[in-house]
Amino acid sequence: MIESAQNARMQEAFEIAHAERAQAFANIFAWVFKSRSAPLNQTVLTEPSRCA
Repeated sequence: MIESAQNARMQEAFEIAHAERAQAFANIFAWVFKSRSAPLNQTVLTEPSRCA
C-alpha cells in the first residue's frame, strides 16, 4: 500500500499500522504452517493386512 503522510503524526500512524499488519500476517502464516502432531493408534500399526 502506498501512503503519503501530510505530517509526522500521520507518518508515525502509517508505520505503526504497517508493523501491526506485518505481525498479523506473520501470525497467520505461523498458524497455517505450524507442525501438527498426529500420533497413530497402536492397533493400526500391529494389525495384519486384510488385503492379503
